Amino acid sequence: ALNLSWRDGINTMMATIGDLGTRMAGIELAVKGEENLWLERPAVFIFNHQSNADMFIGAKLLRKDARAIAKKELKYTPVGPLFMAAGVIFVDRGNREKAIEALKPAADALQRGISIAIAPEGTRSYDYKLGRFKKGAFHIAMQAGVPIVPMVIKNAHDVLPRGSALIRPTAVEVVVLPPVSTADWTIDNMDERIEEIRALYLAELGQTEDTKYEIEVVEE
Repeated sequence: ALNLSWRDGINTMMATIGDLGTRMAGIELAVKGEENLWLERPAVFIFNHQSNADMFIGAKLLRKDARAIAKKELKYTPVGPLFMAAGVIFVDRGNREKAIEALKPAADALQRGISIAIAPEGTRSYDYKLGRFKKGAFHIAMQAGVPIVPMVIKNAHDVLPRGSALIRPTAVEVVVLPPVSTADWTIDNMDERIEEIRALYLAELGQTEDTKYEIEVVEE
């Protein structure tokens, strides 16, 4: 009963962070494929990382029984206590061994029926363009035998651009793609599978490897 109460408490905090965070940031959220959020759980939900506002967007969409993975630096920001209360798993990106060790709670969570949300790029984009995908999220999904659910976020960069502390109300669209099974994944074909998923993002974002953007300089 105690575990259930703790889980319910984290779920309540997560939903609250999502609702309040998006409202305070003035995010007008439109979601396509929302049914894909609930088709198969637990799952590893991945998202392209454009802004710190992504955390609020993810919390609002996933609502319950999910934990985000974030860089340890966020633990020491003003919103750090909120993220800790919501069960966020913090990793040290600068230390490979510590990062791998820190991901063990993610694998444990999946075994308990808790989904994981992670940005495979590992860092926010400076220029809207999709970065390369790191393998951590995909290793976790394959080893746990759970699907990967791609969430494609559009325009979140405009809410809170990297390097800016100025929040700007913005209409953000999220496209949730169907779950991708990892049942036939192996170490040998993982790189190919990751690139297939990344190609889905590029197509949905209307990007190619050669896409370039003019970056607005935000004066603060």
